[in-house]
Amino acid sequence: MNILIIEDESALSTYLHDSLKQEGYCISCISTIDEIKTLIEQKNITEPHVVIMDRLLHGSDSAELLPTLKARFPTTKVIILSAIGGPSEKSRLLDSGADDYVSKPFSIDELSARIRVVLRHNHKTSTTLQQYGNLTLNLFNQSAEVEGKKIDLSRKEYQLLTVLLHSPTRVYNRYQLLDTIWDIHSDVESNVVEVTIKNLRKKLETSTASVQILSKRNVGYWVEV
Repeated sequence: MNILIIEDESALSTYLHDSLKQEGYCISCISTIDEIKTLIEQKNITEPHVVIMDRLLHGSDSAELLPTLKARFPTTKVIILSAIGGPSEKSRLLDSGADDYVSKPFSIDELSARIRVVLRHNHKTSTTLQQYGNLTLNLFNQSAEVEGKKIDLSRKEYQLLTVLLHSPTRVYNRYQLLDTIWDIHSDVESNVVEVTIKNLRKKLETSTASVQILSKRNVGYWVEV
C-alpha cells in the first residue's frame, strides 16, 4: 500500500513517514508545490493509494492543485491536513475532491484510522485487489494468496513483494530495497535483503505462484509473472 506524504514541515514529515511505515505502508515524501506539479506531469507512474497533503506548503495553498491531482490519479484517496478550520472550508475542500479532512493538531492514531476508512471504501469496490498471474494481492488487509489459498508472509516479505510487483519490469538493487523497505542507508552492511528474498522465493514456490523473483549478481532483483 503506497502512501504519499506532502508536507513542508520536516519534523512532521519525518514523524508521519516513520509512524506510518511501522504500520506496513510504503511511504514516499515531497514538500513543495513544484514537486506536486512534477508528479502530476509524470508518465507511467504508480498511482498512490493515499495522499496525505498539508494545506499550506511554504506559504502556497496546495488546495489549488487538488482538482488536477484527483483528475490525474482518480482512484487515489486524498486526506487534507490543515490548521485552517471551519465547516465551510472543509466543505469546499471536500467538494474540490478531497476524501477527508484532518485538522491540526491531530494524533497519529486518528490519522491512521482515517486512512483505514478511506481505504475501506476502495475495498468495497474491489480496487484493492490486484491480480498477478495466479497470485492476488489484497492491499486492504496486506495479504497475498494463490488461487484462494493464503500465503503466510511476514510484514517485510509482503512489503518487498508489493514493491517488486508494482513495477514488474524495474530492477531494484539491494541498496534501493534497503532504503525503501528497511530505512537502512546504503553504507550499512546487511544481508537482510538477501535473506528476505530467499524466504519469499521459497514461499512463492511452495504455493505454486506464477510470480517469480529473478536476480542478477551485482545488478539487482525483479519479478516475472
